[in-house]
Amino acid sequence: MQQAKEMVTISKTITNKIQEKRSDLTSDETIRFRSYLLSLGIDNPVTKESAGSQYHVSLARELASVLEKALKDTNGIMTLSDAFCRINRARGYELISPDDLLNAAVHMEELGLPVRLRVLSSGIKSFELTNRNEKKDLQEITELVEKMKSMSADQLANTLGIPVIVARERLTTAEANGSLCRDDSIEGLRFYPNLF
Repeated sequence: MQQAKEMVTISKTITNKIQEKRSDLTSDETIRFRSYLLSLGIDNPVTKESAGSQYHVSLARELASVLEKALKDTNGIMTLSDAFCRINRARGYELISPDDLLNAAVHMEELGLPVRLRVLSSGIKSFELTNRNEKKDLQEITELVEKMKSMSADQLANTLGIPVIVARERLTTAEANGSLCRDDSIEGLRFYPNLF
């Protein structure tokens, strides 16, 4: 914890120097410094002491800013457990509880943030980008299955870089829409283009 505090102090010092010498730095240098800071984690995490009664609202904003980039890298969706690990890794020594994560996530949609909490039909909770187009996702999955002739949830997860549980959810949603059909055999569950 002592080393984590020192890292936060270093990142705050670098941020202050960037702000002081903004006119002396080129835009490329500023961007490079900011990327270094982001790789260190959140430089000033929201705490219950600093935010008071607005803790969950402030935390929701922080979560959205951290998760937005991660979601763009993970095809627009991430399970709650993956998000919990990423957030706490970025926060360093100011960890949050699962309850605080859920309570903050509830505020995301009402605040109009680019990230929202969604409960999938399987009951799994996930974060996703609010501008995610589900029809486009289903069309993409249908085209992938048609191209491969058949696909399992594992194959779809590897192809799209998403968790297996989310891949299975998307395949069953495409099946419910009539785009795909399933074959559940001793070899496992596979989805095929629906020719009917």
